[in-house]
Amino acid sequence: MEITLLYASLLSILAVFLAYQTGTLRLKTNTLLGAGDSSEMLQSIRAFGNLSEYAPLAIIMLGLLEFQDVASWKLHLLGSIFFLCRILHAYGMAISRESTPYRLAGIVGTWLIILSMGISGVYLSLPL
Repeated sequence: MEITLLYASLLSILAVFLAYQTGTLRLKTNTLLGAGDSSEMLQSIRAFGNLSEYAPLAIIMLGLLEFQDVASWKLHLLGSIFFLCRILHAYGMAISRESTPYRLAGIVGTWLIILSMGISGVYLSLPL
């Protein structure tokens, strides 16, 4: 399960980075709970939260596909695109409260990767 370990590790590092940014911003804005009145705080919270919502499903699906002996290059393609999409989304959230091309590309890419892993899982689970 080396491939899943790689992407789970990269996503964990990204999660700690986003959590650190949120914590630092909490100190800067003296917002100990919630977002307060700070739109920047809300953006930071949601960037971390959005990663936390999607990453577990993607990691589970990637691991299950790896367990089914899906080709390594396909797993790396899925994992790397998912990771890139999560970075794009977090960056898009950080730079603006409004929708940005980075944020849009990040979430649409995330959905497409998870959908493709789900469809692959359904296909692989069917008796042929």
